[in-house]
Amino acid sequence: MAAPPASHPTRFAIQKARGKGWKTLEVGEELPHAKARFETMIGVNPRAYFRLIQLDYNAEADYEGMEFNWTLIELYDPTQKGVRKPPPAAKPTRGKPRDPSRPATVKGKERVPLPVRFYLAVILIGLLVGGLAYLRYATPGR
Repeated sequence: MAAPPASHPTRFAIQKARGKGWKTLEVGEELPHAKARFETMIGVNPRAYFRLIQLDYNAEADYEGMEFNWTLIELYDPTQKGVRKPPPAAKPTRGKPRDPSRPATVKGKERVPLPVRFYLAVILIGLLVGGLAYLRYATPGR
């Protein structure tokens, strides 16, 4: 068996929460670069959980170079208020502004406007296409 190298560099990993586990997105060897990439990933997806961890080589592992001990450096939790501000919205939403005197939620559920005009347009187009197909293929005479 070959002896493991004398020194292993400390690595830094950025992970994103996936289900009940964490998915490693990136591994680097420089902390400032890893922190910059961590901030970038939070800016891209401010609603996801991210963590920045330090990976140290585990010399006592059975698998040479395959096991690491990790230490949490930074955790981004989107549900915590005041921890970080999400990036400002690029465009204001289309539609009527909400009346501040009315609550945005009803019994813990968020109000979501239904796209009634879109649904009506789809139904009318479907009826028109169905009617034209009926007139073309179902009427006798040709």
